[in-house]
Amino acid sequence: MHTLCATGKSSLDDVTPMYLWRYGSYRYEIEVRKNSRFSNSEVFESSYEDALNKFENMVDKVTLV
Repeated sequence: MHTLCATGKSSLDDVTPMYLWRYGSYRYEIEVRKNSRFSNSEVFESSYEDALNKFENMVDKVTLV
């Protein structure tokens, strides 16, 4: 099961929505939804703090869920 941790807009264009998902304890996914038909994601293992820091570096403003 996955849980949404945070959302934001890409720091590259301030429009593209991005999401930080948690899968279990140490597995995270950063999803970029470029449009309704195409999304890109990166799945990695790290602590919550490291995953959130990585996500914060990719988005303009983080909204924690």
